[in-house]
Amino acid sequence: MMAPRALELFLAVLDHGSVSAAADEAFLTQPTVSRQIAALEREVGARLFRRTTAGMRPTAAGERLEPLARDLVRRSRRAAAAMADHAAGQSVFTVACPETTGNFFVAPFIAAGGAVADIQPAAPADVYGLLRLSADIAINTSPPPAMLRGVELARARIRCHVPPPHPLADRASVELEELAAGPLLVPGFGSAVERTVRHAAEVAGFAIEHAAMTSNATIAQARAAAGHGAALLIEPAAFGLVHVPLRHRGEPLAVTLHAGWERGHYASASIAALAEQMAAFMRLRLEQEHMGEALGDDG
Repeated sequence: MMAPRALELFLAVLDHGSVSAAADEAFLTQPTVSRQIAALEREVGARLFRRTTAGMRPTAAGERLEPLARDLVRRSRRAAAAMADHAAGQSVFTVACPETTGNFFVAPFIAAGGAVADIQPAAPADVYGLLRLSADIAINTSPPPAMLRGVELARARIRCHVPPPHPLADRASVELEELAAGPLLVPGFGSAVERTVRHAAEVAGFAIEHAAMTSNATIAQARAAAGHGAALLIEPAAFGLVHVPLRHRGEPLAVTLHAGWERGHYASASIAALAEQMAAFMRLRLEQEHMGEALGDDG
């Protein structure tokens, strides 16, 4: 049976392109790493690397082994983490989510004592994919794929953020169609706010004009404060901005946050409980921070 340590060294050589770099990373000597790789090659019955002027490159057998090795190493580390958690009488998990979600929801949850050890930020399209690598639970603005367990966490209303002198600053709410001509500032890269706004406009038969895509909500707010347009976000107002609830045909526009995790995860039951705790925390935060009320039957 292939030993996890040998597989880790195989991946280290693969990732760094040299035995010496892999040895440095693992705090081992080069001969020790070479012996481990040679033993692994004997076990699989094929050469795994070829030496080139550009460094160590995988053979066809090495390329075939790579995804298997990464999966086995990941599972081995998870097993070790599970036993360590058991010995300590606790479980802490890694959350994959978009950067803004991590900043405004998960980090405060950690500060409040939530059982989360780390956050792995990713673009919305990549969040659930991190469950195959190292994340235990994923939070995203799209529902998880059918092969995952999932639950709805919270729904947050989209708000229009403007500086106090802006004509909309004193409004009780603003209709999306009023903003269609722009200028607007919207988080891009597949954000739920951008998808929701454009879909609502498309169904209603009007176009969103002059909407600038920003890398994240913080940049959208900064540009709104500088007078570059109204920012459409779910986050709390910053940089002296005020927020006005956004509506479409009289109804609030909202973004739904979901959690997803692997059905076969060693701590699936604990993650389900964690998701419930995060849902309660996020809904309370939405109310307390005025990020948009948690939607009830009226939403």
